[in-house]
Amino acid sequence: VRTPPCHGGGCEFESRPDRHELKIMSSQTILLLLNLLIVGVIFSHLLLTTPVIFRTLDEEAASRFLRKIFPRYYLLILLISLPCLLLLYFQESSLNWWLGVNISFHALIGLLGIPLTNAARDRGWDKTFSFLHGVSVYCTIVIFALCLIQFFTIIA
Repeated sequence: VRTPPCHGGGCEFESRPDRHELKIMSSQTILLLLNLLIVGVIFSHLLLTTPVIFRTLDEEAASRFLRKIFPRYYLLILLISLPCLLLLYFQESSLNWWLGVNISFHALIGLLGIPLTNAARDRGWDKTFSFLHGVSVYCTIVIFALCLIQFFTIIA
């Protein structure tokens, strides 16, 4: 009785890499991608969306649109920052944890400040509106800067 050849002629055991092995991204890679996603959201909002709104819509339409988009903008940043916080909680770097907490905190402040900013605008409280708008701009700048710092501390 003749046995058929195995895999190209030999019947010995062949070791091959397991092709069904799942490639799981490291937490560092996920953190890098989430930080870059936040930076991308900020860039697209500030460089693409906002300038086009003011050039194409009248003041009332621009105001209505911005009242809809800004809460979503800060909510998106907050939602992206929360998985970062979870991943950072289990890492050894207290600097990155501090950066992550501050990113989430500033996104939350921006989100909570939107209704106050709108109310100040509606009531004609120009100084209060200017202050609250400044806080919103400050939060965006801080989030952007902290994401970049966190990105470079992760890759270092």
